[in-house]
Amino acid sequence: MPTCDIIIPIWNQPALTRRCLDSVRAETEDYRLLLIDNGSEAPTRELLEAAARTDPARVIVIRNADNLGFIKAVNQGMRASNAPYVVLLNNDTVVAPGWLQEMLAVAASDAAIGLVNPSSNTLGYAPAAATPEAILAYAASLTGSRGHTREMAMAVGFCLLIKRAVLDAVGLFDERYGMGNFEDADFSLTAQAAGYRAVQAVGAYVYHEEKASFKRQAGWERAFQANQRAFHERWGRALRILWISHSPAPDLTPAVVRLLRQGHQLWIRAEEGAPEEILRYTSASRLAANPFWYVLRRRKKPVDLVISDDARLCRWLQWTRPLHRAAVLARPTPNDLEKACRTLSRSL
Repeated sequence: MPTCDIIIPIWNQPALTRRCLDSVRAETEDYRLLLIDNGSEAPTRELLEAAARTDPARVIVIRNADNLGFIKAVNQGMRASNAPYVVLLNNDTVVAPGWLQEMLAVAASDAAIGLVNPSSNTLGYAPAAATPEAILAYAASLTGSRGHTREMAMAVGFCLLIKRAVLDAVGLFDERYGMGNFEDADFSLTAQAAGYRAVQAVGAYVYHEEKASFKRQAGWERAFQANQRAFHERWGRALRILWISHSPAPDLTPAVVRLLRQGHQLWIRAEEGAPEEILRYTSASRLAANPFWYVLRRRKKPVDLVISDDARLCRWLQWTRPLHRAAVLARPTPNDLEKACRTLSRSL
């Protein structure tokens, strides 16, 4: 039995699929491929049949007559898998040398780590260009970070390693999300509720073309909005929080970490430095801009909540709230902060 089953849902795109399969074969060890053909046309079907004929012990094709969508396809693959680990991999990806070995090593380093994403342009780690040479060069620049991780509230399904123990504990992806979108976030929070962590393996790299399949599906935007509503009804909406402090209060840090684990995003402006346990999260970052103007100028994705120990700034933000609509908390207690976030998350 291989250590890992790599499950790739496929709907047409023979050129991208060939590129993905070639990179997996060249850069991966100790694996089996479960290729889920979601009703592809002849060129892609023939490509998959050739892959299975060439290496029948390592390549299994599961064929659907119609496009069942990402979720049902990967669930088919996970049902067919019996390996200790599975990786869900989009067919519009290119894997770099050592990608799977590093993700497996990170997963094995802690029993509580249940989900692992690699570094990727999807997560903000972008090569200078989308050429094979640039992708390989960028991946090589990350090898010094092998063994390093960042915490994630919600892993992303484009390349997601899952321990068998997680599947045994929480089951498969929730098929209420139809063709796809938000199922990976839902699965991540469900796994977290069962005691597992999601992390980014910084030293592993996978390039992602991003939504190459979804862009071709009719009704994508309508389905996205319906899934977003379903996710928010179950988990609440992820808030965009700005923490402005001369010296971040130590008693707030555990509460902020809990909020990050729930999927909220945080920008922190701290003159005496942001707590490292907060910056370990991929959804937390330092703010260099002037915080007052930052709140006022964000239009497309506005700030939902500002917390600060600066009374003067809080007054200014309260007076200008009709311009930005962010809630403002001055010197909140941990309980006040978490209560406000629960209310905002469910009301937005």
